[in-house]
Amino acid sequence: MYILKMLRAKIVALSLIFVSVSAYEHTIADQCDWSGSGGGENGGVRPVYLRCARGTVLWRYPHGALRVVFSFPTSSTRNIPVSLSSLDFRTCVKISGPARVFLEAGRKLRQIYSPSDGKHEYSHRCFRSRKHVAALYMEAEDDYSFKSTKVKLQYDLELNSPKGGALHVPDEEEECRPCSMEELANAYCQSDLVATGTVTAVEQQLHLDAAELVLRITKILRQVQEAENNENIDITTCSKRSVRVRLPVMCDARHGPGEFVIMAKRRLGDLILVCAPRLETWEQIVREMDTAPCVLNS
Repeated sequence: MYILKMLRAKIVALSLIFVSVSAYEHTIADQCDWSGSGGGENGGVRPVYLRCARGTVLWRYPHGALRVVFSFPTSSTRNIPVSLSSLDFRTCVKISGPARVFLEAGRKLRQIYSPSDGKHEYSHRCFRSRKHVAALYMEAEDDYSFKSTKVKLQYDLELNSPKGGALHVPDEEEECRPCSMEELANAYCQSDLVATGTVTAVEQQLHLDAAELVLRITKILRQVQEAENNENIDITTCSKRSVRVRLPVMCDARHGPGEFVIMAKRRLGDLILVCAPRLETWEQIVREMDTAPCVLNS
């Protein structure tokens, strides 16, 4: 197949691209978003360098290929201990449009998206950086029926998990693991939403490889305001409002009686569960915790 032959040739060419990073860095290194059309000169690879915690790549009339390089913004690590600020990061993306997307893993390419891979475009596709950098190779589909469309990639970088990420286990298992007392305190202070409420349902979203907790809020304890066009995150102080919080389907979440404290973070327009202790457990932690990164409430 012609595309595969070209891809093998471009894998070899990637070693030359690494050398040219500094030539572009001074002009596009700190931007969050990129928008453009076409591809590299003479059908080559166009480099795109991004240093932001989140943003969007919009590729109109895609042709040829892009190499999108992510690195964590240094401005976001100013209040993070030195021991953590040098860690690698986790990137999650949402992708749609006529392109195949590959993750650079050493000198190999691992496909993470194609229009026909069977996964929903709202699925979160996550991967880890290598040596503080993550790079995606985006190749336009050679299908002329797609010429009037665009490729859209939304990304979100997480430097370190509120859970600490100390265990060497898959990300999904880490997200399913119950939080320790210290992790609960960190999650409370770092989460975008902390609210008490009851879980009215758990809905399996198999097309997203996820499940969603449907939570009826009784009280908002902490909320970070941010402009996002997503009804799931547009939460007001109005009581008894429902909100959806996503978690991996492998966590086998089930709902039962009682009130919980839901701690969630934003990722790609969705709320992702971090910790969910029972209210009585959290109240006891608030009473017993001697020190915490911020003031804890229940």
